[in-house]
Amino acid sequence: MGITSHLKNSLAENFVRRAPGLYSHFMDLLRRSEDMSFEQRQALRDRLTARTLKQAQGTRYGRSIGGSATYDDWPILEKDVLRQDEALCSARTLLPARAAATGGTTGVPIVLRRSLQSVVFEQAVIDHLVKRHAGVDWKTARIAVLRGDTFKDPADMRPPHWQLRHGGLHLACSSIHLNAATVSDFVAAIRDFRPDILWVYPSALEAFVRLGAKFLGDGGLAGLKLVVSSSEVLDAAMQQEASVILKAPVLDFYGQSERVCASWHVKDSAHYFMPAYGRVELLPAHEDDTHSYYEIIGTSYCNPAQPLVRFRTGDLAKVRKGMGVADLEAVTLGILPFEGIEGRRSEYVLSPEGSRIIGINHIPRNVPDIAQMQIVQTSKAKVEIHVVPLQNFGEHAAGIILANARQKIPANMEVQIKTIDRLTRTASGKAPLVLRQID
Repeated sequence: MGITSHLKNSLAENFVRRAPGLYSHFMDLLRRSEDMSFEQRQALRDRLTARTLKQAQGTRYGRSIGGSATYDDWPILEKDVLRQDEALCSARTLLPARAAATGGTTGVPIVLRRSLQSVVFEQAVIDHLVKRHAGVDWKTARIAVLRGDTFKDPADMRPPHWQLRHGGLHLACSSIHLNAATVSDFVAAIRDFRPDILWVYPSALEAFVRLGAKFLGDGGLAGLKLVVSSSEVLDAAMQQEASVILKAPVLDFYGQSERVCASWHVKDSAHYFMPAYGRVELLPAHEDDTHSYYEIIGTSYCNPAQPLVRFRTGDLAKVRKGMGVADLEAVTLGILPFEGIEGRRSEYVLSPEGSRIIGINHIPRNVPDIAQMQIVQTSKAKVEIHVVPLQNFGEHAAGIILANARQKIPANMEVQIKTIDRLTRTASGKAPLVLRQID
């Protein structure tokens, strides 16, 4: 496809994603919501919730459960309910809805429907955050993309591993080809492109920064104004490391394919939910010595084609221990920060007895001389820990990995460490921490 065709597609896509009227309305709402008081945010939450409940009452799901106008009367909506009946929560809209799906990281993907409002609102959210934290217009910015783009055979290691798109404004790179042998080519190509923004999956950022550190040197990427990370959980240490090496802030955006709630994070441990995006509910999960962990339940605000009420995201919010009810409500409204997304329900290993072993995300922590790690359960009694090594990786690091693993994985399960050149990715290009080959 030539550059003229790319430009035409880009203009058409921009028109849809920034539809006149809707886009300016949402941008104004996002700006105003940030200046709202606690009481104003409560009123906004209640008004937007009432609208979603009314939309959801008209779906087959809403009718089947006798959904009322009272939020607390609705049960928690599980992902399996959507998997089993993709149209259960769908509603008719004036304009055709877009078909979408989850990444399928935890199994069978969920089929989704997105209204025009949902598409425009999601774009407005990204545009707003990027403008706020980097002063850059996403629409006209030069963006290097390290996400799930695929446009060549995974076995073809001959460069180029990238393509110009959107009229030359985007450099789409194939993360599946990023490894120790090719990273210097990636660094050179992205450096020559001179991006304003580097848009990444966290797993691709990890590989690019750790494997490419010696090629990036002390100068990072000249002209880079912001790294935008989304779609996977970004480790706080990786965020800081990437910011230092690339000489740019890293904006971590948390959301889901179901788009029921969102948060953002730029530095320190201050994560903020976005009060205009969706309703957030926190259900107690477990505690440790210093923190409490809450399941995130979300209700969408801007998708009349598939209004989701009290949807269990499967993600955990990490909150300072001892917060009272009022403080937790302030967290859900984006006034007080929380300390991050701590793992996901899909990140577990099954024991031979069938119980779920959680806390697997602790295994990679404080391990030196590795670029990346992935835990692959190949049988009920065996786990392989796949490591993308750095130059000095050896017995010392392997010993730390094994010690970390044995804090979680029982002695009746075999643990084997394997070095690899790149992680296994799903069809959507994501690289989950845990892959179970026995479900």
